[in-house]
Amino acid sequence: MVLVSLAPQLQAHPVHQSTAEVEYNLETKRLEVALTVDLNDLELALTRQCDQALSLAKTSAEEFDAQTQIYLARNFEVTDGAGKVAKLAWVGRESVAGTAKSADPAVRLFFEVPLAGGITDVRLQHSLFNGLFKDQTNLVQFRHANTNLEFRFVREDGAKELFPPAPSAPKKLLPAR
Repeated sequence: MVLVSLAPQLQAHPVHQSTAEVEYNLETKRLEVALTVDLNDLELALTRQCDQALSLAKTSAEEFDAQTQIYLARNFEVTDGAGKVAKLAWVGRESVAGTAKSADPAVRLFFEVPLAGGITDVRLQHSLFNGLFKDQTNLVQFRHANTNLEFRFVREDGAKELFPPAPSAPKKLLPAR
């Protein structure tokens, strides 16, 4: 009888997906990121990373945030045109309203990525939870000026260019005389 009552808690949620809203701030030359993830997935990833149980409810905020930042640095990697990995600047996190008491609570992670050279040739590798779930999908909604782009990352994907350089105009040839 006990097994029957625990069965719903042991089942994984059916969709493994994260959603990132990324906007390039031209004034600060930073990508501003709001990444929404399933809290249970994040806790599982951090527990595996540390080889000890970590949970938002039982772990100190400092430890939880520090481990989250390490995990993000490994799995949300932004590189510039020269291939240099940009460091993430942690801003904070918040629970997603209305999900806290559900079976699948969500948390929104906020961080920035300094890009002194701008966004041309910048590449993103977004592999959050790929090591946990074969069907993991990571969505990115990227905004800059009047440009809105959407990216979908799955386990097999490599890095993707966020904002490719504009194609150079073909050189005009002078007519022969």
